[in-house]
Amino acid sequence: MRPAIHWPDFGAALAVLAIGIGFLAWASSYPPKAAEVPALVAWLTIVLALVDAAARTETALGRALRRVVSAEQVIEWKTEGDGEAGSRRVAASIFWVLAYLAGVALAGFLLATPAYIFMYMKLHGGRTVLAGALAAIGTTAGVWLIFELAFRYALYPGLLFGGY
Repeated sequence: MRPAIHWPDFGAALAVLAIGIGFLAWASSYPPKAAEVPALVAWLTIVLALVDAAARTETALGRALRRVVSAEQVIEWKTEGDGEAGSRRVAASIFWVLAYLAGVALAGFLLATPAYIFMYMKLHGGRTVLAGALAAIGTTAGVWLIFELAFRYALYPGLLFGGY
């Protein structure tokens, strides 16, 4: 029988939790109005990381959360025959998140988002160029429409383009 907590399963969840906490601290340095959306994103990241961590336990709560938020057979390393994610898979997951954050910091949301989605789908997901391009364009258009037009919230332009 597996112990209630298997610490190697928590690497990605704890890394995302740390990133969320760091992003929340960073957002608190903004003026109150400018910090609203970054703080919301940070809090959502923290909550989802905690849910992910709890779902990885062999407790009643963990099993209940897994039934609601996961699809055991869809997890990509399970289809490859491994029972658990290897350290390379966890490191790759963390790399993709950090690469996106670095892209946003340097080039802003409207350039980093389509680049990230396209490269992730093509390089990591093995999708076609067309699928990656359509997903990147559609997601970026949605982000722009929601934030810039509907909310009238200027998205961060990146340090290279005048970001603060």
